[in-house]
Parts: sequence; C-alpha cells; structure tokens
Amino acid sequence: MKNGINLPRGEKPDEAGRSGLNAVSLAGLGIGGVIGAGFFLGSGLAVREAGPSVSIAFLIGGVMMMQVLGAMTSINVNRLERGSFRVYVEQFLGSYAGFLVGWAVFISSILGIGSEAIAMGVFVHFWMPHIALPILATTFTGIIILLNLMDMKQFGRIESGMAAVKALAILLFIFLGGYAFLTQVGFTPSSPFSSGHAFFPTGFSGLLQSMLVVVFSFSGISAVAMAATEVSNPRVEIPRATRYLSFGSISLYVLAMLVLVMITPWNSVSTKKSPFVHAFDVIGMDWAAEGLNVIILLAAFSVMAASYFASIQLIVSLSVAKKGPRLFLQHSSRGFYRNAWMAVGLGVLIVVGLSFLLPSNLYSYLVSASSYFTFLNWTLNLITYLLWRKNREEKETFESRLIWGRLGAYGTILSILILFVISLRVHDFRLGFYAFFGFVIVISISYFFWSRRNLHRIQQQ
Repeated sequence: MKNGINLPRGEKPDEAGRSGLNAVSLAGLGIGGVIGAGFFLGSGLAVREAGPSVSIAFLIGGVMMMQVLGAMTSINVNRLERGSFRVYVEQFLGSYAGFLVGWAVFISSILGIGSEAIAMGVFVHFWMPHIALPILATTFTGIIILLNLMDMKQFGRIESGMAAVKALAILLFIFLGGYAFLTQVGFTPSSPFSSGHAFFPTGFSGLLQSMLVVVFSFSGISAVAMAATEVSNPRVEIPRATRYLSFGSISLYVLAMLVLVMITPWNSVSTKKSPFVHAFDVIGMDWAAEGLNVIILLAAFSVMAASYFASIQLIVSLSVAKKGPRLFLQHSSRGFYRNAWMAVGLGVLIVVGLSFLLPSNLYSYLVSASSYFTFLNWTLNLITYLLWRKNREEKETFESRLIWGRLGAYGTILSILILFVISLRVHDFRLGFYAFFGFVIVISISYFFWSRRNLHRIQQQ
C-alpha cells in the first residue's frame, strides 16, 4: 500500500486493542507497501535517466528512506497514536500542516492507485497487444471499485502474502539474471563497469534526475507507521521491523538493479513493459518472463485493491477528525461508507481516464506528481522529528538507530531540496510538479475556508 489509515487524534491504541503483529509481519506489511509497480515498472524510467548508475541512485534513495523511517519510528514508539504522522505533524507544526499532509497523502494515494492501474494495463498488454492500454487500465479500475463495494477488509491478509511473493520474485530475478551473466548463456553482455562513461552514461546529473522515480519506489514506508498501533510489543518489534524493512528493501532494489544493467543495455529499457520482463527476454528466458509478468500483475492488483480500501478509510478518518466533509461519514448498517467509496472511485477513474488523452506519458506524470507529494510528506516528517527532538519529554528516551540524529535529518532535507531542483530539468517530471503544485494550492484554499467555517461555528456556540 502507498498510504496508511488516519484515525482521529487522541484515540490511543490501547483503547482499540492490538492484533499482536510482530516484527516479521510488520516488516512484511511494509515491504508489501514498498514493492509495487513503482519498482517493477517505474524503475525503467530511472534506468533511462541514469543508466547503470541507477544502482547507486537506489542506494542513495534507500539511505534517505532510512532517515525518514527512523524519524517516524522515533516519534511513534514514544507517542504511539493512531493517525501517526498526520497527528504528530499537527502537534508540532500546527493545524494547517496537519490538514495539508493528510489531504496530500490522500491525493497521492489516488494518483498511486491510478499509476498501478496504468501499470496493470502495461503488464496485460504483454499478452494482449491488440487491446489499447487505456481500455485495459480502465477495466482493472472498474474491477477494483467493484471489489471494494463487496468489503475488502480481508485483502490485508492477501497483501501480506503478496509481499513475500514479490520479494521472492525479485530474488529469483537476481539469481537467474546473475547466473546468466556469469555463464553468458544465450547472450553477450556488455559490462557497465568497463569505464566511468559506461557506468555514468548520462553523467552525475542523470543519476540525480533519476532520484524522483527512486523516491517513488520507496514511498510506501508509511504503511509501517500506520500499522504500528497493532504491534504487540511496540518498543521492541517496531524498531526491529523497520530494520528488516530498510535493509531488506535496499538490498533487493540495489542487487536487482545491478543485475538488470549487467544483462540489459540500459538504453533499450522502456515503460512499455517491465524492465525485468524485458531482461528475461534479452537473455532468452521466455518462460521466466511469462512467470514474472504474472507475479507482478498479481502484485499490482493486490496493491491497488488494498490501497483503494485504505484510501476510503483515510478520507473517512479525515472527516472524523473534522478535516473533511461530513458526508463521507455516512455509512450503512454493515459499516460501508458509500460516499467515500464513490469519491475514491471517481478520483481514480478521472486519473485513469486521462490515459485516453495522454497514453504515452501519463505513467511518468503520475509517478512524478506522487513523488513530489512524497517529498512534501518526508520533509514535514523530518521537520517534525527535529522539533520533537528539541522539545521531547524526559520519558521519551527511545530514538531509532536508522536516523543519524540531527545530521541525518538536516542532510536528508537538504538532499530533498537538491533533488527537487534537479528533477525540474526533466520535462515529464516538470509537468508532474505543476500537477502537484496545483493540488497544494487547492488544499491550501480549502483549509482557508475550512478554518473560517470552524471558527464561525465556535463563535456561534
């Protein structure tokens, strides 16, 4: 999943009970949120920008992710509340920041679901090239909407299982691709390590420009923070789970990228198919290409369905916290939030509908726009961490080992600012930024009217 579930501020985890998640299951949930179409398909965009040096880009992105996850974990373990990052941002940065980050995550979730739908269309297009990609993407969107109409609360279990399947699929690619490279069976690879230019064909600037897509591949880490209240022993299991998630995802990503660029010419990669499926085609393992395409299709399907359900919960929780319209609180006797379900479905259909107008570029637009929202979310979390560190209570002694203190927080914020400026040099990313900026303006204007309305209500009481 690319997002979590925000519930009202002040509801302590003990009041709702815990399901007894341990470090392994929590890390599995996190890996399930991190490994999605953003990696299986979106990494092709990063390879096109950076060439073989994309492996370093994923390493840098992983270190940045570790700092953010460490910041979130440090506060979460000491102040375990449902709603986590939105609640903490509001506590330390004020009402507007909490409103902004809550709705930013919701919009990012809608864009993320849309990107998963486009990716699913790409994956199926592998077998059905005669059917237009927008039609395939719209069809999958309709299926997901109907599935959530039938109450998909149990889909979380399927998502946890798919996390293991996705990780195994990457390990299988690393093993088979590495074996093919070492034995040179069926193809003659060109080593990306033969020279500096071979490893950095687009220069260091290309590496930096690829980071926007890399960040998108790590953007699902908030799933761990959102599920933290369900852990049986938070002070022990949450830090352990974040270490598993961090080092596990970084290792899988970096090794997979290294194998990919060793067996595939970097300039042959495109977003018309998964770069990993393309790599198996290059080395003549058609059977592996077929199997991997099935796995990543199912993975994208599970992520999309679970994210849709979580988006419904997110918009409902914003309304419960009086940061959204009350009409989203209306529900049936069995707890089905029809208006929220319709709002999420309409938003996703609008996003996917754009594929009929921008079929060749929409995926990169969605990835870049979602990544800018991730930049915003990560920056606010790091600033919140710095303020918490300065003003924490004496009993709040835990601090995650993943984050390198103030140096790690300031360094990551500075890195985000640099990457933000560099990314604007890419045309498709720049258009994604315009969409992101427009949404931020809309959220800010909405907050102005929302705060005035609340003030008016208070004055009338």
